[in-house]
Amino acid sequence: MEGEIIKFFRERSNLTQSQLGEGICTTTHVSKIERGKTAYSDEIISLFSERLSIDLHTEIDNLDKVEDLLQRWHQAIIMKRTDEMISTKNKLDQITIVQSDYYANRYRLLHARHLLILRKRSEAFEIMKCVREVSSNLTPYEKNLLLHIYGIYYINAPNSHKNSQSIRFLKEINIDEYDNPEYYYHLAIGYHLIGSHVLAYSYSEQAMRYFKETNNYGQAINAESLILLQMSRNISYNFDNLITRYNDLILYSEILGFYDKKAILLNNLGFEYFNKGEYESAKQCYHRALEIDEPETSSYLFRLCNYIDTCLESGNYKKTSVLKQISEGRSLAKKLNSTHFLTFLRLMQLKAEGSTTKYYQFLEEKALPHFSSIEHIIYYRRFARVLLKRYIETNQYKKAAKIFAAQLAE
Repeated sequence: MEGEIIKFFRERSNLTQSQLGEGICTTTHVSKIERGKTAYSDEIISLFSERLSIDLHTEIDNLDKVEDLLQRWHQAIIMKRTDEMISTKNKLDQITIVQSDYYANRYRLLHARHLLILRKRSEAFEIMKCVREVSSNLTPYEKNLLLHIYGIYYINAPNSHKNSQSIRFLKEINIDEYDNPEYYYHLAIGYHLIGSHVLAYSYSEQAMRYFKETNNYGQAINAESLILLQMSRNISYNFDNLITRYNDLILYSEILGFYDKKAILLNNLGFEYFNKGEYESAKQCYHRALEIDEPETSSYLFRLCNYIDTCLESGNYKKTSVLKQISEGRSLAKKLNSTHFLTFLRLMQLKAEGSTTKYYQFLEEKALPHFSSIEHIIYYRRFARVLLKRYIETNQYKKAAKIFAAQLAE
């Protein structure tokens, strides 16, 4: 331990082993002390400490503190306790030894996760790239932590076509080396994003058990909401039971003050009602979610698009009101630089205006290829069916056959 500290502060002071040992001991002896390969006297360590301007006993205490603080920081990140995350990081930043070779990579990786929670994606990605470049120096735990962080990064990518990349990283994690069951939750999301609902359900259940065991109630709600999304993919599911579970979870979120999770659950419940053709109930859910969400955010835009889509599907809407909402959505999509939402809202605009020919032309030439390119499975399958029906109605059988073949190939 003393040798690691001596080496760190020697390198920090830009001294060679020869310079540090000058007048004290040989360079070979310095090297062996740093590597813990030889015995040494208290006098030598005292002379080294004086030359390096450090108090060795204080730095040994700091080394113990760093391990504890890194664990506390990681736990605060898992629990999504932002204030605790920030305060723990500030304490670590006051301890110089955290930048030693032994701790530096773990610190940087946790800093990347910290930044992702604070929505500083570009800063986090730069750290991730730097650590990846020295991956050969990482411990097995750190390698798995890096894979986990890459998975989280792509799950939360603003461009939805990158979301599916998350599973590529998450599948490589070795849980025996990592020992962080939290990753089951992100693995479940990864499988959900590529339509593997059985695996998504299985990993969601494992994640929910872990979160409940660790009293992480916020994440337990997230895991259960993911379970509910998979349940509706089962053709034998009971819709009324599903709705009851959603309403119970929404109430639970409200009681605990998790309003962001309440908004997510309302949005998901709206999706379930939409799929059953119960559009008025879906609209109510989406509207309640919008009232909770913060305007100017990507989640607000997503829910606004869902609300507009449901209004148009229901056929029960005021044209001027919907066109105004579409205009609001397009302005926000431009601010957020979202090609996906701009494409979707243009499709909705043509539908609201009653421009039937332009609607199907845009769907064929722009929207459907876009949904395919970003691997948006739900939109692609849904609008492919819309286009297939149109081709059959207009006797365009070759195009219909092409769409039908693509559906079978999935």
